[in-house]
Order: sequence, then structure tokens, then C-alpha cells
Amino acid sequence: MPPSRWTQRILVLLLLLLVGGYYRWAARVATGTFEFGHDLDGFYNYLGQAFARGHIYLPIEPTPQLLALANPYDPSVDNSIRRQDMVLFRGKYYLYFGATPAVLLFTPWRMVTGHDLPENFAAFLLGFGGFLFATAALLRVFHLAGVRPPLWLLPFLILALAFCQSVPFLLNRVAVYEIAIVSGYFCLSAALFFFARALPLDDKSWRWMAASGLAFGAAVGCRPHLVFAGAVALAALALRHRGRALAAFALAWMLVGALIATYNYERFGSPVEFGFRYQLAGPGQNRVELSPRNWLPGVYYTLLDPPEFGHVFPWMRMVFRFPFDSADRHPLPPQYFVEPSVGALWLAPFAIAVLWIPSRRRLRRAAKEAYAADVTTVLAVCAVAAAAIWLFLISTHLSSQRYEVDFLPLAAFAAIAGLGLRASTRRFWAGAALAVVIGYSAMANMALAVAGPYDDILRYRPGPYVKLARRFSPNPEYRPLFDPHLSVEVEARFIPEAPGFHEPLVTIGRSHYNAFLYAEHGAGTVKLISLTEEGRAVAEIPLPKDTPVRIGLAYAPAMHRLITTLDGREVASVPIGLLVTAPAQVEIGQNHSDVGLTYPTFTGKLRTIQRSIW
Repeated sequence: MPPSRWTQRILVLLLLLLVGGYYRWAARVATGTFEFGHDLDGFYNYLGQAFARGHIYLPIEPTPQLLALANPYDPSVDNSIRRQDMVLFRGKYYLYFGATPAVLLFTPWRMVTGHDLPENFAAFLLGFGGFLFATAALLRVFHLAGVRPPLWLLPFLILALAFCQSVPFLLNRVAVYEIAIVSGYFCLSAALFFFARALPLDDKSWRWMAASGLAFGAAVGCRPHLVFAGAVALAALALRHRGRALAAFALAWMLVGALIATYNYERFGSPVEFGFRYQLAGPGQNRVELSPRNWLPGVYYTLLDPPEFGHVFPWMRMVFRFPFDSADRHPLPPQYFVEPSVGALWLAPFAIAVLWIPSRRRLRRAAKEAYAADVTTVLAVCAVAAAAIWLFLISTHLSSQRYEVDFLPLAAFAAIAGLGLRASTRRFWAGAALAVVIGYSAMANMALAVAGPYDDILRYRPGPYVKLARRFSPNPEYRPLFDPHLSVEVEARFIPEAPGFHEPLVTIGRSHYNAFLYAEHGAGTVKLISLTEEGRAVAEIPLPKDTPVRIGLAYAPAMHRLITTLDGREVASVPIGLLVTAPAQVEIGQNHSDVGLTYPTFTGKLRTIQRSIW
């Protein structure tokens, strides 16, 4: 027996509150607070201030040294005299990043309160708002299909929209980049809901279609390439041959486009110039190269790049991988910009179902009252728009985990809606299998959200991070410890290597508040180098020939120094402010923490004499 509408509504409301609480926590956990009541220095804070004062250039002045340069866009220019990632044009700073977030949030907040809106709070509002619109659109699709999912399956479908689109990852570290992307997600989710709400087309549909056109247009004001989503929706609507709704959508979409073009013209003298080429950025980052040679790495990094799985909380991390750079067969294209990433199919494997949108005939079998053509249209718009945006992204020479939010929410929505419709009209096991996949996807996304791009929660709030990790770490070997006592002693037999060769002896920790003891080979010598975030200490010894040496490493919180010993005597000491590690992250003869620092493993023979951490 299908659940009553009130039961379903109460369940949905509880889920919305749960997701809202998580999003709020995720947006502030790395910083610990929302900085209300202050004048802030975020890029969108500056843009909000500019619009509130009635001008479009940012209210900060470039340095005279920067203005005096013949080529201020040269990436080698010292960032101390320029604002990295801002746009410099005719002596004024602007933002390449779209104006929509400033129009929606930052300017109104500034005008009403007289202070700036914290960017992490804005990210929470936009992310949660996008999720609300996506949920409403999903329920609308089910209503059009005449299908009511089983009460046990509905939470999984909604949680997939909440967690399985990489939006939680954006909330870990919020800056101008994340604001533009999460605002685009919000606008596309709103546009999708308004589009679905307008169906089936009737005399009143033009109002909803006008709202959808405005939202699709606003998305372009966040991320220019999101124009493909509006174009796909316009094309799909044109195929329905309904003049009034089509005209309302097109006019609203083009109205926003005209405003964006005017904004560009007033800044740079061209309606199609967004200022990207004037951005003060790194090598190759202020241009867009669209080329088939970018497809191979683009497909790998956006879809297939695997995470690093481990036993220590949060169990999943992104790592740098250059699988095409190590051989002559598939080198990365010149100036290809890549950041650590996890492929979308690792975060939402169910998204592959976007390739199998339910047909109208299948939907007509599912429910007698189904508006089969309308449901298929909504899902097809999401699938084709996601594919168009993804194709654009992989054609560029720029790749980053955060870019996946441009296409993955649309693909995930189409897949979840299609799978939900199938599972709701089939046997229990179809829905159960979908629930298992969604459960994995949600955990993977939340794990990645804790790690973030740079482990900012561990970096800025190590105490709360360790407390959180302990709650999910029943095995003491994998439980992170805050400033533990540590004592390690090994017996090493060195094999002569080329001068400058680095090999690991002891590696402690994973990213921040870690430490290293490694050997650097010289001409007949070996340097024992202990390295922390606070310093570096070196002890040089003759290269032992066929003779093992005993090397020790010790740390006590009261000393705040890392002590290196050789055959029982101290040979080096380096300051260390704090140590955070799990026992399993104290590696002997291996280095998985900083792959660029040393060779992955010790090349000689290494025997552990003592290893204790408490």
C-alpha cells in the first residue's frame, strides 16, 4: 500500500532539516564560525560593495608597481604586488567570476546590513537552496509520472540529490571559485524545477517557463559555459511547438543574456568579453584552449580518476595523479592545468544510468495517468545539458574536482529520477540495489568533503578533527591521535645510490602536522634529514658499507622537538609545533604522505626494532 501524502511530506521535511543541518556544519567546520557584522575581503564581498556603491569595478586600487609593468599578466609577477585571480583592465580591478552571486546575495546583504555576507554562509545558502529546488523537481517528476516511490526508498533518492553531486566537497573550502560554482548549481536547480513545474503545458505555463528562462540565464552569470543548459532546454521546448511558453522562456533567457552582455561591454568594451584573458593567474590559466587533445586527460580526471582508499578517517582522499605524463605515449598537453580530483563515476556510479532515460512507452506502462512525454523531456534536458557542459569542460586544458559540480548534479538528477521510476514499479530488489549504491556514493562524497582539497579541517581545527575522527575509528591502530608520544627505532642497511637520491626512513602522519625522516645520498655520505612544518635538521654520516646502523626518532609533546638518534646518540633535533597521526600512519621505509619528497620505498634493507605511539 503506497504511503499517505502526509506521511511522505513529514518524511521529506525531516530529510530536508537533516540535510540543512549537515550543509550548515560543512560550511563552517573548517573555519569554526560565520563572520557576520564585519567588512570582509572576499572577492564577492568586494563585488557586493562595488554594486552597492553604484559601480562595477572593485573598490580596491592596484599597486603602482603592478601598473608600471609592461605585462602585468605575466604569471611570474610576484603575487605580493597583485591580486591573484582578479582581472586587471585599464587600471581597475574586476572579477571574471560571474556577477549573479553578488546580485542575488552579496549586494542586497550589504545594502541592508551595512556589512558583508560571509562567503561560507553564502555557500551554505546557495548549496542548500539548490538541493531544495532539486528535491522539489524530483517530486514533480514523480507526480507527472503518477508514481509514488515506496516510503523506504524515497529517503535514499533524496539523499542522493543532497550528497552525491560533489556539492559537499565545495563547502569544505569556500572562496570565490566555490561561490561561482555553487551559485551555478543553485540557478540550474531552480531552472530545472520551474521547467518541470510548467509541464504539462497549458495557458498558465508561460509564467513558470519565464521563471525557468530567468534562472537558466542567471546560471550563465555564474559560469559562462552553463549557457549550454539553457540552450538545451530552449531546444527541447521548441520541439513541443507551444508558442506562448516558448516565447516566455526565450525572452526571459535572452533578457538575462542582454544584461550580461551589457555588463561585459561596460567593463571591457565587448559584450562577449568576460575578462578571462585579463585574469592575473598562473601559466595558461587565463585562456581557454578548446582542443581534442584535451579529451583523453579530461575524460580521465572528470570521470575515472580513482581516489586513495585507506583505513584511517576519512578513508578516502584525492591525490595527484599524472598517468599520461610519465610516458611518451600520452603526455599531458602543454600547460595543462590539473588539480587533485576524484572521477565522478567514483562519487556517483549510478550516474551512468543517465544514458538510459526511460522511454515514453515504458513510462506509460508504469502509470495510467503518466505524462510520459513531459517526464521524458525533463530527464532528457538534464542528460543532454550535463553531456554538453561535460564535453566543453573536457575540451579545455583546465581540470579540477570542483568543476564536476557544473555537470554532475544534472546527470545525477536524471539518473536518480529514471532509476527511481523504474525501482518504484518493479520488485523490491531493484530498489534495494539502488539504495546500496546510493549509500556508498553518499559516504564517498561526505568522506571527500571532510578531506577537501587541502585537508583544511585538519589544518585549521586539528582538535575538533581528531575528536570527529575518533567517533568513527573503533580500531586503535587507525584512530588519529592528537600530539602523541612517539618512539621509533630501525636498523638500516644502505645501498649506494646516485647523489641527491632521497629515500624514506620514517614517515609520520598524512598531510598536515606530519613529519619525515629520510636519507639523502651523497658522494660516500648519507644525510639523515628530519623535516617538519617548523623546520629541517640534517645529520651527515659516512655511507655505511655492509654495516647496519641503528636510527631512532622520538617525539614528546612537552619538548615540541623531533629527536633523531644514531646508534643511541642524538645527532639532530628539529622543532615541531604539533603532531597528528594514527599509529597506522607511522610508516617505516615508506612514504605515502608526500610523493614528491622521496622515493616511495627504502631501497636497502630496513628492520623495525621499536615502534610505539601513545
